[in-house]
Amino acid sequence: MPCGEDWLSHPLGIVQGFFAQNGVNPDWEKKVIEYFKGKLKENNAPKWVPSLNEVPLHYLKPNSFVKFRCMIQDMFDPEFYMGVYETVNQNTKARVLHFGKYRDIAECGPQQEVDLNSPRTTTLERQTFYCVPVPGESVWVKEISFIWTFFCNKWFLIICLIEKPIIWILSL
Repeated sequence: MPCGEDWLSHPLGIVQGFFAQNGVNPDWEKKVIEYFKGKLKENNAPKWVPSLNEVPLHYLKPNSFVKFRCMIQDMFDPEFYMGVYETVNQNTKARVLHFGKYRDIAECGPQQEVDLNSPRTTTLERQTFYCVPVPGESVWVKEISFIWTFFCNKWFLIICLIEKPIIWILSL
């Protein structure tokens, strides 16, 4: 399993590791979610995750773990994707299973080809959203959001129960 900051810079490698250990067992996805939840509960972990709201895109590494404070503007029709697919090496005829859940395109190495007729290929469905930064957000709201994110995460649930309207405005 990758260590250190790999979960930030190479999250798909970690997901691939869980998939390789568990195969098509449906519990592999739960293990991935629990792993990342655990990482985010570590001390100062939310500070390590770059925000799309604060960091210019050209400073972010492709396929890295990021956060985005946004508003859902639209929902698209569900899309179908290959949840699990198999590739075949053209030279050795070796077959390898891959996951497609967190990817837009099927990945295969040199001399590999996706076997679309494989009985192990699984088609799944996901809901996609069009998200935009919160429109008209003033500087003081961004500053308060920063304070809440970094200093009040542990108290969010308690404060949310006591002062729900205020938290609702700040968490948009």
